[in-house]
Amino acid sequence: MNGTDTSQIVYEFVRANSLEGWWVWALLVAALATALWACIRYYRRDVAELSVPIRAVLVGLRVATVIALVFFFFDLQRRAQRMVTRPSEVAVLVDTSQSMSLPSGSAISTQSRSERVEQLLKQTDVLDSLSKEHRVSVYGFGDDSQPRLIQSLGIGTDREPENSVEANNTDLSKPAMVGSLLIAIGAVFAVLSLLIGAAGRGASVGPWVLSSAVCLIPGIITLGTTYCVRTEQTLTQLMGIDAPTPDDPDDKTDPQPEPDQPIRVIDWNDAIAASAPQTHIGDAIRGVLADHDPSTLAGIVLVSDGQANGGSDMGTAVASARRSEVAVYPVGLGSSDAPTNIRVVDLDAPRRVYPGDKFAITAVLQASGSKPLEVEVQLLDGLDNTSTENGQDDSRQADGKIKPPGDVVDSQTVQVNNDGTLTGIRFELEPESVGRRRLAIRVIAPAEDQNDRDDLRDARYEVVSRKLRVLAIAGGPTREYRFVRNLLYRDKSVEIDAWLQTGQPGISQDADRLLTTFPETAEELFEYDAIAMFDPNWNSLSAEDLELLDRWISQQAGGMILVAGPVYHPQWIRRQTDPRVARIRGFFPVNLSTQSPLLSGGRQGGETAWPPKFTPEARRAEFLWIAEAPEDSFDVWDDFDGVYDYVDAKSAKPGAKVYSYFSDPTTEIAGSLPVYQASQFYGAGRIFFQGSGEMWRLRGESDAYFDSFYTKLVRWVSEGRLLRDSNRGILMVDTSRAMVGDTITVRAVLSDEQFEPLDVPEVRAKLLAPSGRIDDLRLNPLKGEPRAGTYGGRFVVREAGSYEIRLTLGDALDEQVVRQSVQVRLPTIELERPKRNDVDLEQFASMTGGVYLPINDDVTDESIATALVSNLKPQPQTTILPGTPDIDFNRRRNAVLMWLIGTMLTMEWVTRRLHRLA
Repeated sequence: MNGTDTSQIVYEFVRANSLEGWWVWALLVAALATALWACIRYYRRDVAELSVPIRAVLVGLRVATVIALVFFFFDLQRRAQRMVTRPSEVAVLVDTSQSMSLPSGSAISTQSRSERVEQLLKQTDVLDSLSKEHRVSVYGFGDDSQPRLIQSLGIGTDREPENSVEANNTDLSKPAMVGSLLIAIGAVFAVLSLLIGAAGRGASVGPWVLSSAVCLIPGIITLGTTYCVRTEQTLTQLMGIDAPTPDDPDDKTDPQPEPDQPIRVIDWNDAIAASAPQTHIGDAIRGVLADHDPSTLAGIVLVSDGQANGGSDMGTAVASARRSEVAVYPVGLGSSDAPTNIRVVDLDAPRRVYPGDKFAITAVLQASGSKPLEVEVQLLDGLDNTSTENGQDDSRQADGKIKPPGDVVDSQTVQVNNDGTLTGIRFELEPESVGRRRLAIRVIAPAEDQNDRDDLRDARYEVVSRKLRVLAIAGGPTREYRFVRNLLYRDKSVEIDAWLQTGQPGISQDADRLLTTFPETAEELFEYDAIAMFDPNWNSLSAEDLELLDRWISQQAGGMILVAGPVYHPQWIRRQTDPRVARIRGFFPVNLSTQSPLLSGGRQGGETAWPPKFTPEARRAEFLWIAEAPEDSFDVWDDFDGVYDYVDAKSAKPGAKVYSYFSDPTTEIAGSLPVYQASQFYGAGRIFFQGSGEMWRLRGESDAYFDSFYTKLVRWVSEGRLLRDSNRGILMVDTSRAMVGDTITVRAVLSDEQFEPLDVPEVRAKLLAPSGRIDDLRLNPLKGEPRAGTYGGRFVVREAGSYEIRLTLGDALDEQVVRQSVQVRLPTIELERPKRNDVDLEQFASMTGGVYLPINDDVTDESIATALVSNLKPQPQTTILPGTPDIDFNRRRNAVLMWLIGTMLTMEWVTRRLHRLA
């Protein structure tokens, strides 16, 4: 990390630094004193008969020569020394796991833990106060192995590079001018003394010689010192004889490192959204210790409830902080006690059912208190007549509580443990009438229950009367086609037609109707809700058929399943000049290889099975929840042996979602595996792609898994048609079930009163949150869509429960409302321990020398901020980096010494000759 970098010129005697031991210095001082004593004693006897000025000159010249030699022996050098000061640092770790959406205290309050953190960081000056003495880095952490940097500010993030080395000075030097003048005067006196001595008047030469020595020696020292120091100028430039040379722009001081740019948070609500499904405290602490120097890290502020449920061991991470002498300052959120309370944590109900078909409703309960609670749980059901007129939600009472829908249709008595563990309950319901309905699970809580707002949870569903109409098209009687056709034929809620393109007249198929050609008219095709295509022979579809299929998907919200295969898929890929190929490619949510089948990277007839490698997006896809419990589904997928083949899908198209890759590492190209399962919106419709027809292998685990996968998949792709509320528009979401913190993508395909694509700059829908809050949801036009009038937007779900999106079309005389709902839940692992973990948080502080700061109901944000600022003491570190000796200085120093010593010895020799001394 960048610190304060300053440079300064340092002069030092190198030989003096290399001499060690007092006896060496004693011997050196004794030898120097002896030499000086011998010189003075010898010269006093040798010049005893001369005048006082001559004696002073000769003794002084010899002593000065000895001193100059001693100066040369100690080797004076110059170097540019850098001082790097690294500022003190503070790391703030903010828990962004989904448990942070739980209440921040024991009192009845709508403020969540993440909202309390936002209030602490945004509305107090804790970060600004810390940044005056530290470099502050704010991280968010959840289930990742490394914390995510959110904000950085403070010392070193917005400074300008410093350099205290003086800039090159090309002005005339006054010391150099004085030295030159003294040398000139000394030279004049020296010439006069020579002339006087040559004239035979040696007795009167003493004052002139003394004056010459007094001027020459200081002049040489003054001019020589300036000449050594100002190495950027020549001697003639110093004396003003030559003009200074302009600075070379390329000859600059070494460039300073760019300072770190500060990172500022614009919206704390988004930055610390409670979205992670797990809490990895140990990984977060270890990540900070790895990214920061412990010598400058004043402390780690851990803002969390302390309930770690994944990642590396917290004890190991805290031990590492202790060894590094880094203090941890935990700020505890949540309630430390367990008030008596029971709540409905989660409610799971289907979005669409059929008359006469019983369906299951499951709910999860959680209780806290001094003892287990035995309560009555009721199932309520009724018509959904709610609206959002005047900005109010009719499903809410005046105090914000959920209004119970309809009557009690069933009830059960259950016992719920008080240790925070989750208790499941199941009801079955047979729908009474067609239309939109609303059901709810209500707990009859005891009198001592502390919060009656969480005793009821509702969900919306729709009873549809018409059957789902599916057209199955296959290039040949593959296993995938036959198993899917038989499955849908047995389903009473589905009407399936089949077109086996290789079929002969008179064949028998388990289908409601057999086709021999593609539907010829729009009326025939638009009757279908979904089309499943298994390695189809695209060459048998004309350009008009493809145009009709495009209209059915983009305008009529049709859903299509594309299952690639080894027979016909390579054939149409090969026909690059066929104008139909471009439209066919547009249907696929992936970018397919343009090479020939022999050169493409696909695989046909593989010898080893490879399980699909699922992406995080797959865990949100409801059609992949093939087990009874969604959390158990991916355990089933992990046990799945896998598939053998795939087609070369290089990458996903923009806006498409990838659910899985073909996991054979040898198929990786440029760091990316082939896409095996993906989907995309296509106008008002939805298209799903699968790289080979091998999901029938799921039957090796259980027939129920295969049935669940394709049943849910067919209903998912056809969802847009089945849930249409208006002939003027369709409202869709990318997923109907989500976790707290997920981002939901909304898509609307709208028409005006003349049923032409709607063309307005913005559409506003209403978003109803589980808490009763109603927000505006802006939908903007999407570019590059196959159909005009397509709008999109997104929002983040921040609380568990049922969200509903409502979009009103038309005026008061012809008002139409289109709706979509999203059921949001918290993961089980984040709900099992809702209490604040005071024991571990207190231990973190005591082991590392920090201070534990719990946020209780009576604790203010200002007190927490003051405590943090007072306890986090700055600890900057300064490092001195010695530079290399200045070669120009050494060369000029030696030249000046030689000049000085030569001048003094010459003057001594001349003076002695003038006075006839040996």
